Amino acid sequence: MNAIASHEERLFKMTLKAAVIYDDFDFAARAAALLERVAIRADEAMKWDVKPWRLDVLQESSLADAALDETADADLIVVALRKTPSLPDELMGWLERWAMKRQTEDATMMMFCPEENAASTPLWRELKEFAEWHSLPFLGSRNLRDDGDSMDFVHGLWPQKQPPQPVVPTLELFAESPHPSGHWGINE
Repeated sequence: MNAIASHEERLFKMTLKAAVIYDDFDFAARAAALLERVAIRADEAMKWDVKPWRLDVLQESSLADAALDETADADLIVVALRKTPSLPDELMGWLERWAMKRQTEDATMMMFCPEENAASTPLWRELKEFAEWHSLPFLGSRNLRDDGDSMDFVHGLWPQKQPPQPVVPTLELFAESPHPSGHWGINE
């Protein structure tokens, strides 16, 4: 890891992990951008580690297992399906396996939907029922567009994490940097 990346990592108090399950890459990118805006608005030293997983990948057994291993500690599972009207059996099975294997007890489910009346769609209802069945908080993308809800969402996830590491002050960074030699030239 280079020094710049190492320095940047220390500036954040918390990294939240999100998995985005999608059927349209541009739509998944919009979901990831929404999460980044939430992090910025939260006015906390935090960032998202977002891992996208294409819906058809979850149909392949070995890839579905890899996705399951990668997302077991996710704080948030985002279902961002633009072209899929209801939860496919493969996705429902994968979500069931994820719910049993998850390591983050208070993980959250989120539906990122292109429609204004998303709550009336079968996909929304099925995912909401799944979340309720597994005692997972359920959010729609509209919940995160309001500053108050965004703050509540981020602060709700905050206690789940290990005690936050302090932001490294500038003086500590200076103390950790290599010191120049004591020989400044001929006039020393």
